[in-house]
Amino acid sequence: MTVVLLQYQEDYLRLRRLLGATLKSHEPLISQFLAWLDETGGESLTVESAVRWAVLPVDAAARWRAFRLSVIRGFAGYVHAQDPALAQIIPMGLVPSKVVHAIPYLYAPDQTLALMTAALTLSPQLRGLTLQTVIGLMATTGMRVGEIVALDLNDIDLMNALITVTGKYGKTRLLPILPSTVTALREYLRHSRELVVARDGAPFFLTFIGTRPATQSIQKAFRSVATSLNLVAQPGIPAPRLHDFRHTFATTTLLQAYRQGIDVDAQVAVLATYLGHVSPASTYWYLSASPELLTVVSERVEAAQLSKEMNS
Repeated sequence: MTVVLLQYQEDYLRLRRLLGATLKSHEPLISQFLAWLDETGGESLTVESAVRWAVLPVDAAARWRAFRLSVIRGFAGYVHAQDPALAQIIPMGLVPSKVVHAIPYLYAPDQTLALMTAALTLSPQLRGLTLQTVIGLMATTGMRVGEIVALDLNDIDLMNALITVTGKYGKTRLLPILPSTVTALREYLRHSRELVVARDGAPFFLTFIGTRPATQSIQKAFRSVATSLNLVAQPGIPAPRLHDFRHTFATTTLLQAYRQGIDVDAQVAVLATYLGHVSPASTYWYLSASPELLTVVSERVEAAQLSKEMNS
């Protein structure tokens, strides 16, 4: 086993701890894996070696073996971002378990635009217009699709650019929105009421028969549009989902914060409130969801350490 992998282990654990993770089980598990890799003559971290090691405890519950693999998956993603030849991306679902953190499909800006444009090809017309506006709202606010379809007219204050969102457990939060989002929502309101008469005066979003749309119907429409565009699947990541716009919003926000030198802990606290998370701990997960974000964080940590050494 190369000395480089041992160094990456140290860097990865230090980086994750700086981001707020406790990693009580991660350090011993990664150490055990690297020791096993060395004993078996492995020179790089492969999917095969990770799975072979993860399932070694044959009498262990599937949940524990899946957790062992998930620990190595995170480490492998970090190493791959630094040196793709030294570690492969480990796909999800190789060791079945009920406890799985779905890897998000992170949309590039051009993919978001393509999906919003393609949505307008759906029929009836209002179906496409509703999907387009839902995608745009998710991309700019990180709202859950269920929260969006539940919006009533009186929840959206276009004059003051604010949305009152009712999230999980009935908790409400107030979201400021961009001027472009205000314009898009105003246009949707005008066009949707030109196309159909609302059966209920409360909902903001409507179906082509004038009722509040169901979450499942919006997701079905999105899958149809996404399939038509043949979006390229990424290693270890399943087909793109509508919910992934929430992940994209979160990781993009944190990436911008790091690039601008903003205090990430403060940003995570703000983002947790904005996304409606019960605690910031749920938001910290996004820090490890994007190899690009991990790379930027790693560069900032290294720069800070170098500056400290030069000034000491």
